[in-house]
Amino acid sequence: MRVWLSFAIRMILLWQKAKSDSMKTKLSKTRRSTSLKISRTTPPRARKLQVIELVPALLKLKTILVPIDFSETSKKALVYAVRMAEQFGSKIILLNVVEPVATPDFAYHPLMLETDKAKSAAKAGLEQVCRDALLSAKMVDRVVVRYGTPFAEITSAARTLKADLIILTTHGYSGLKHVFMGSTAERVVRHAPCPVLTVREKEHEFV
Repeated sequence: MRVWLSFAIRMILLWQKAKSDSMKTKLSKTRRSTSLKISRTTPPRARKLQVIELVPALLKLKTILVPIDFSETSKKALVYAVRMAEQFGSKIILLNVVEPVATPDFAYHPLMLETDKAKSAAKAGLEQVCRDALLSAKMVDRVVVRYGTPFAEITSAARTLKADLIILTTHGYSGLKHVFMGSTAERVVRHAPCPVLTVREKEHEFV
């Protein structure tokens, strides 16, 4: 678990370093001061653990956005988000995107009613996911339901809600029926305003 966190932390730090010169200066100064605090006589393993524990002070990871489409695969991203939130004291935002359904123009008004029902059901579903995962109210910032194209709404929500990290799975449910959302994950990675951690459906588990 610590190895995985260390790798994820390095990736996020590199992204933030490239984005902000001022952050780069602050991190370099903090690293120098931190290195002085760790004694050279400290055993190598203990020294690595000390560095990992000090990382939350270097990296400001306040908000984690987790898109959920209610598939078992998408819920896997929440497991990773919880571990990250515990490590950094972050808040989690759960997001579900209700996709538009193509219908004739005369069906517009009935469709709006169905959309409202779908959004209400999605919000109730996200709240149920929180209960099933035994998430504390302190850890969950909010649950959000948006209407539109998944990748566009995910990146827009990340920008609006000032998310510091997005965690999502590479496959799940999308579209009118059950369709792989691999392309959605790829588009989120390309257009997101913050780092994105993608979790595969089948992989070596770290959490």
